[in-house]
Amino acid sequence: MTASGSEPHESFEPQPLDYPADAGLPPPVYPPTHPGYYQPNYQPSYRHHPAYPPVKPPGTNGKAIAALVTSLAGMICCGLPSIVGLVLGLVAMRETKRRGQDGYGIAVAAVVISTLVIIGYFLYVLLAAVMYASN
Repeated sequence: MTASGSEPHESFEPQPLDYPADAGLPPPVYPPTHPGYYQPNYQPSYRHHPAYPPVKPPGTNGKAIAALVTSLAGMICCGLPSIVGLVLGLVAMRETKRRGQDGYGIAVAAVVISTLVIIGYFLYVLLAAVMYASN
């Protein structure tokens, strides 16, 4: 015995584990096949099946209305507002499809009018440049 009254500690060396040579894999675990089986820790997901359908936003998309106004104003103001109308119309088309809001037809009309006005003014400037150069 030592002075403290306990026995001396012997050195501890871990012994190597003796596994069988061919232990193999554990047996596979299959889920139950009957439809009403209990799953512990199962959390139902309501993201895919909401209780109520999403509500449609009220009114017509403001960007669609602005696109139509600026595309029509492009006919009076040398076509420059038509570029803004084209961009706003494309953005409004995407928003109305994604949100389900009214105004998709207005946005399409704005894109068509803007495109025609831009092409018309481009041809007008090209024709004026050709006539000015030939004179």
